[in-house]
Amino acid sequence: MPESKLFISAITIEEQKASSLNTYSLGPDDVLIYTLHLPEYIELTKELIHFLNADELDRANRFYREKDRNQFIICRSILKIILAEHANTELKNITLDYHFNKKPYLGSHPWLHFNISHSEDFAVIAISKCKLGIDVEFVSKDFDYLPLLPEVFTENEILFVQEAENKEYAFYCLWTRKEAFVKAIGQGINDDFKIVPALNGQYNIQSAEANSDQNWYIYGVELAECYLAAVAFQSLPTGSKNIKVCTVPKTVEDLLELTKSTDTKSQ
Repeated sequence: MPESKLFISAITIEEQKASSLNTYSLGPDDVLIYTLHLPEYIELTKELIHFLNADELDRANRFYREKDRNQFIICRSILKIILAEHANTELKNITLDYHFNKKPYLGSHPWLHFNISHSEDFAVIAISKCKLGIDVEFVSKDFDYLPLLPEVFTENEILFVQEAENKEYAFYCLWTRKEAFVKAIGQGINDDFKIVPALNGQYNIQSAEANSDQNWYIYGVELAECYLAAVAFQSLPTGSKNIKVCTVPKTVEDLLELTKSTDTKSQ
């Protein structure tokens, strides 16, 4: 099985606001992370729902809880707006396809990779020209994570959690890293989740997605109070990724302004 190197660390990123005047072009070495505090977009659902196609509307209507339905409408419509921006195409042209593992992709622009995650009131959308995965989790004090430890963590990872001053924080720190990686390579959490490294350091990994010419990177990020995230991506050993985090505009008018800016590096 192919082998490649995996580098894991924690980083701090300054968050910026995305607008037509400050829209990130997507270069070959860029990873963009868009953040959404979902309650701030609830009032936009009646307008955002018009950006969904028939299949997406049907999926939205299958949610039992109104909160879940609204979150899907917000995340899917804003994802399509962001994809239209970076694909330099009209919003109506954005249609998502799905791999056999149900991971969505943009068949019309296969070079544009993306991944989305949400937890409680927070959502993140990662965009790049390389394979990537992202996960965000709310650091819950009520979640009983102890029974999971021997199932998903190695002995050293369990020790890391047990010795941490904030054990819940430590648990989610490692969990998000593993989850981001398996999403990046298109596997589920039941597929050898335990063997995915999560502690800071350098590792040699074997995977069907491994490539000796490319390295894998996992970066842990604290995006907001009580919310931890991690992004995993593939890159050439000689290259360095520019990771940028930006908040999404909170009005439909400002959101649509994103699609009016030309991404000269997308083609």
